[in-house]
Amino acid sequence: MLSKAEFDAIPEHRWTAYEVTDDYIRSYAYIDINGTQVRAERTQYLADDLLVDANAEEYKQSEGKRWGDGRVVARIPLNKWYKEIVKGVREGDHDHLSWWLNRDENKPFRTFKGKI
Repeated sequence: MLSKAEFDAIPEHRWTAYEVTDDYIRSYAYIDINGTQVRAERTQYLADDLLVDANAEEYKQSEGKRWGDGRVVARIPLNKWYKEIVKGVREGDHDHLSWWLNRDENKPFRTFKGKI
């Protein structure tokens, strides 16, 4: 199995789209693992870019604003929610969502500055 770093290192020109919708693009690439050709697949969610741009704008505008009840602090695409967050929440880890949102790599999903 490929690590995330190995998967991310597959050159863009190796990917071939096989399903394109208004919401996502599914692609595959053949890679060599120990002399065996293996098919890797990925799904790129097109709405993610729009969401990240909108989040970045709100994040900038939150400078100097105070925390309060009902404050929207993040918007997370459903694919990320189900893949990276829901398991921890279902297992009763009450701090999992805060931990996930406070990680630098997830800053694009934040709409408000500060630590959660």
